[in-house]
Amino acid sequence: MQSMTTENNQAEQITRVIFEYAARISKENDPSKLLVLNADLARDLVGADRASIWLVDEKSSELMTRVAHGVNEIRIPLGTGIVGSCVSTNQTIVVNDTSSDERFLHRVDNSSGYHTSSVLAVPLCAEGNVIGALQLLNKPGGFSTEDAELLRFTALYSASAINAERMRREAEAVRLMRHELDLAREVQRGLLPQDLQPVRGIEYAGVCRPARSVGGDYYDFLELPGDLFSFILGDVSGKGIPAAVLMASIQTLLRSMLMHNPLPVGSVMNELNAAIHRCSSQQFYTTLFSAVLNAERTKLTYVNAGHIPPMVLRAGPEGRIDRTTQGNLPISILPSTKYTDGTIDIGPGDLILCYSDGISEVFNAAGDMWDDNRIEEALRKNRDRPVEEIINAVVAAVDEYAAGVDQFDDMTLVAVRALG
Repeated sequence: MQSMTTENNQAEQITRVIFEYAARISKENDPSKLLVLNADLARDLVGADRASIWLVDEKSSELMTRVAHGVNEIRIPLGTGIVGSCVSTNQTIVVNDTSSDERFLHRVDNSSGYHTSSVLAVPLCAEGNVIGALQLLNKPGGFSTEDAELLRFTALYSASAINAERMRREAEAVRLMRHELDLAREVQRGLLPQDLQPVRGIEYAGVCRPARSVGGDYYDFLELPGDLFSFILGDVSGKGIPAAVLMASIQTLLRSMLMHNPLPVGSVMNELNAAIHRCSSQQFYTTLFSAVLNAERTKLTYVNAGHIPPMVLRAGPEGRIDRTTQGNLPISILPSTKYTDGTIDIGPGDLILCYSDGISEVFNAAGDMWDDNRIEEALRKNRDRPVEEIINAVVAAVDEYAAGVDQFDDMTLVAVRALG
């Protein structure tokens, strides 16, 4: 019980910090102050003493601090120090005893008078290139892998802010607006699963094709203790950077909660809903389908918070399609909402398909909206193909029906098949 209370307090603290800074960041137009806010956010998220943002100076072949708590600008040769190693390898580095790490540059401490005992360095990437690093110093008790995961979206946003600053110097207002939308898409893409590793007993895949405007669709896969497997599909209300920030915070919190206590899923969602509602604007909410597949791959436990009920294509020759039936309100609508688990039996070869309203609410040139029967038809027609090809076939069916009509919303699908 003490552990659960501590975890709840940590989740609430993380949520409070995220939304406090999200509100301040959204109102800040000065690029320099925006970077300082990003450094402050990173420091406060994990409880570090100091934070710094380092950038690559190509002309001098150095790393320089763009923001550094407590000190003036620092410059070091590229590739040197822990932060230099982070940038050169594009890898997150955690060092909780600097005295035993030969990469640590003691001369920086000697010149500043500061004593560094622990370091967490996370690379900053923009448009496929490493442009610098976010570095945190001296967390009581040392940094953890959870701290590194928590800073993932902060690093993405910092890199985006840096890139936006560069573009402000080069582009007029219209071009800048378009670029900021691209940056929001980059943040969203960075939060989606990038490299799907094989998982025992299942075949799985996901796809998200953004619309022209930036939406808030996301999906995630997570291997859990006890050989459990979780998959999630959500749709955050609103567009642009605010939607991306809310999406990132929900994903971060939900991942942390599922890793610690995945079942019952309803309890996880109750905690998530309460935390998000306390700290977010009431104009934002998210529909969310969160599910956990048991170790035997025979039972799916889920909560559907206002999302489209997923389909289950049965493996039998008749190709029967069932729907998950349990449902409730979206996340952050009402703080008192109590989410309950739904369950559905899964057999060898059964395929679970989750999708967003960008798939179900498609219109053709005549203004007619297609219905779920077309999704079922695409599933049955392609049932024997790999799951990645199945979801691509559904998207192709959407495009064929729309026949050139502009995509108005993100199209997101997740498919999971139990193997025999």
